[in-house]
Amino acid sequence: MDNRPPAEASSHESAESSENPHTAARMTDSRPATPPLQIDRITHPVFVFAYLANLTLVTANAAMFIFADWVEWLSTQGQSQITYYEELPGRIVREGLIAAITARLILGMSIDYFGVRVVWICMASLTLLGAVLFAGMTELTWVVYAARMCFVVGVSGMFTCGTFHIQNSVLEQRRTEFIALLGSSGFAGMIIGAQATAVLQRMAGDDRTWFFQSVFTLVIAAMVLYLVLIQFCLKGSATTGSAVRPSLIRLTRTYWPGLVVVIAMAMGLTFTVTSLYLVRFNRFARLGGIGTFWTTYAVCAFAFRLRTAALSRRVGRYRLITLGLSIQGLGIWALVPCSEWWHLMFSASFCGLGHALLFPSIVSLGSGAFPPEFRGSGTNLILGCLDIGAAFSAPLLGRIIDLDVFDGAGYRQMFMVAGTIPLIVATGWQIRHWSTQDAETQSASTQTT
Repeated sequence: MDNRPPAEASSHESAESSENPHTAARMTDSRPATPPLQIDRITHPVFVFAYLANLTLVTANAAMFIFADWVEWLSTQGQSQITYYEELPGRIVREGLIAAITARLILGMSIDYFGVRVVWICMASLTLLGAVLFAGMTELTWVVYAARMCFVVGVSGMFTCGTFHIQNSVLEQRRTEFIALLGSSGFAGMIIGAQATAVLQRMAGDDRTWFFQSVFTLVIAAMVLYLVLIQFCLKGSATTGSAVRPSLIRLTRTYWPGLVVVIAMAMGLTFTVTSLYLVRFNRFARLGGIGTFWTTYAVCAFAFRLRTAALSRRVGRYRLITLGLSIQGLGIWALVPCSEWWHLMFSASFCGLGHALLFPSIVSLGSGAFPPEFRGSGTNLILGCLDIGAAFSAPLLGRIIDLDVFDGAGYRQMFMVAGTIPLIVATGWQIRHWSTQDAETQSASTQTT
């Protein structure tokens, strides 16, 4: 993550801007400043509606965990132009993530310039368009790539806007805590999305056409509700951006957050395993649906997140990253011996706990390297690295499954490889930051004193 604590980085940049006229010019905003919100309680309407909006978004996204299954089914319908193989969903996901990564080059800059309201609504509308395109498909054509691009670009943009809005609306020393609390809604959304698809699957029986159409209808309804919720979330908030708009590349070069970008990519890999290929493994091993896994994952993560939202101020984000990434790697390994549906609960528990520790620390420490006026770009960079990790890993993991030496069913071998990578990265991170002090723990000690 950032080699400098956020508090030190801010003071460093302030000093630098006073000495360097070019930096000072970048940091100056000629528009009238809107007083920022200073939320210090979770019952504040802005946080409540942000929480509900994130819950709705993750519900829709979790319902799309059946994507690989849908692509396989769609390839058998009508005069499909594309032949299915296990690497194909990974390729489609990769193209969508490449589009999202490309869009991120201007996403943070757009938030900083136009304000979060305009960008947030545009991203939600783009995801809604992607869901509508999915619902209208009756055979596997190249349209699936365009629809996936719309959906993923929109989802990545919405996560960035939501996280940025909360970071800019809370007290500086409580950013990690509120990111963690906001993220707990995502775990609840995983439960709702996974269980909703499980219920629809039982209702559909063998009618897979009705099942997939019902899932997409659910996603469309969720996105319409999301658009309504963010209107309430933005009430009373600053809606204009900054008059200056340096590019993401320029900002990244100036405020490089360090090895946290590698950690984010490793987390993107672990999430790809569970969100894309787990449903295919379950069908291959006859373990049933993915509802059990995601419900256990979300319940463990939700409970742990609520109990430890302020843990970063006691333990430090550097140590939480080492612990969280290591636990996620072990969780992926725990999928290897699964032969019964209830075996998935062990893997889900590990992965959920790792996620609860890892995500808020990554976002807070990485985006904290950027000054507040450019934190939209900082948040965008860190979440973009999650996308990069997923984009690189999705087709490669699918290729491992497809290898002839594994008879085209190398799921367990893929889990071994995928679990090893985050463990190696976590080891390197711990060695690099063995003695690094976190500004949040120092701040907490000062306040206690």
